[in-house]
Order: sequence, then C-alpha cells, then structure tokens
Amino acid sequence: MTTKRNQAFTLIELLVVITIIAILASLAVPAFNMVQIQGNQMKGVNNCKQIILSLKQFSKDNNSQYPDTVQNPLTGSLAQTSNDAFRFMIQEQIVTDERIFGCPAGINPDNNIGLPPNYAQALTPGENHWAMTANQTDATFGNMPVVFENPATIVWPPQWNADIAGQAQAGRTWPGGKIIIGRNDGSVAVEALAGKKGLVGPKMMLGGLNIFTQASQNIPQRILQIAPGNMQNMGSQQPMGGGYPGGPPPALGGAPLPGGMPGGAPPAPFGGAPGGAPGGLPPSPLGQ
Repeated sequence: MTTKRNQAFTLIELLVVITIIAILASLAVPAFNMVQIQGNQMKGVNNCKQIILSLKQFSKDNNSQYPDTVQNPLTGSLAQTSNDAFRFMIQEQIVTDERIFGCPAGINPDNNIGLPPNYAQALTPGENHWAMTANQTDATFGNMPVVFENPATIVWPPQWNADIAGQAQAGRTWPGGKIIIGRNDGSVAVEALAGKKGLVGPKMMLGGLNIFTQASQNIPQRILQIAPGNMQNMGSQQPMGGGYPGGPPPALGGAPLPGGMPGGAPPAPFGGAPGGAPGGLPPSPLGQ
C-alpha cells in the first residue's frame, strides 16, 4: 500500500527559496539603479544638445553671437544669468518648450512660459539646470565647453559638489563624480571629474590643462550661472564677489582666478575675430 506524499514545502525548503529570491533582488537592484542613472544621463545629454542647437540657430540671426552678448530689446540689457540668456531664445520663439533646460535628477522647469512677447514665466529662478560659458560665439573654438550642468563655484575652471551627487540641488554631480558637458562643436558627453567627494573640478590632462582650459589657455573665462530658486538650492553655491550666492558676482568682483582675473572677468582685449585669440568675440560690455 502506497502512502500519499505531502506536497507542502518544508520550513527549510521555504527558507532556501526566500534566500535565493533575496540574493537575486540584491543583484538586480544595483543593476536597475545603474540603468536608471544612465537613462537619465542620456535624457540630460539630449537636452544639452538641443540647447546648443538653439544657440546655433540664434547665432545665425545675430552675427554669430549667442544670446548672452546680444542686448535684449525687451529688457534693454545683457543677460545676467543663463536663465536670462536662454529666456531670450524663448522670446525669439527659437525654443517653445522650456523643459529642454531641465535635467533628470536635477533642476527642472514646469513648462509654464507665460504669454508673448515677454514670456515672463519662462525659466524663472529655480527652473534652469544649465550654466554656460559667457562671451562665446558660433566661431569660438569647437572644443570650448559652452553649456554644462550648473557648478557649485563660478571660478575658472568651475567646480561641482560631489557630496550631493544625484540630488536635485544646484551644483551637484551625478553619482561617481560626473557631469554633462556640451562643447561649441555640438558634441555632448558625460564627463568624469577629478574626484568623487567634495568640491571637484575637471580632470587634468597632459600639459596641465583640462577640458575647460584647453580651449582658452591662460585666459580665464566668465561663467554665466543659473538663477537659483530657493535657499536650499543656493546653499550649495559658493558665494562669490561680496557674497552673492549662485549668480553673477557684482561688477565681476569675485575671488581671484589664475593670473589675477577677479571672478572670471576676461582680460582685455578678450578675444577677437574668428581665428584670433580664444573667445572669438569682440570686446563687449560685461555685467550690464
């Protein structure tokens, strides 16, 4: 006479199954997080490419100049922040969706741009993720970083805060000490910085240069920073020039840079016609 076998799991078998599931989950979660980070970085790269293409489009109608060096007819002044420069392109209807000025796991706009002609709700403080190198033109050297994730300091070369990696705060890096940098030739890449903790700048290359200084050797450039939206975002910015956190230093009076240039103010003369000195832009009034 045969006996009917009990089909239920024993306690040991159940524990073995639970253990295997836990091990598989512990392996899958980091892989999923990495895939998610890489996906967000690619979205940020695409946004940066669109911004550079928009700058190129603007330059075609403005003698090769980018919007930070063209007087805005609606305000009568030059851009004080990258928000101002990018808003100018919205006012010119080159850009119709302000969400390209955001970045996953960073600062993002709400896509409420307001009404023409001013579009006053576009890129208000706290709605722009991207800084830019000021006083560049479409004819500036192609390897010059022109659009990049907002830094924690606006010295040249800039620095970012790796201690707040992955957080939606101004000046943060991606995990692993990386940022997205777009160059004047339209190329955009996720670049590893010199470290993964604290304030970190770009990696040094042969000859003592880096990806920021190689296109303007011995000529510090001025950074057009974002307009921070609240004290939380401003908290990660290093005050420059009289303690004006995050934004442009008053009268370019920030901390001295190599060569004694305060706050990143370019030497005079700054640049010149295409093919001349780095910068590629005739002298123009700064900080107006």
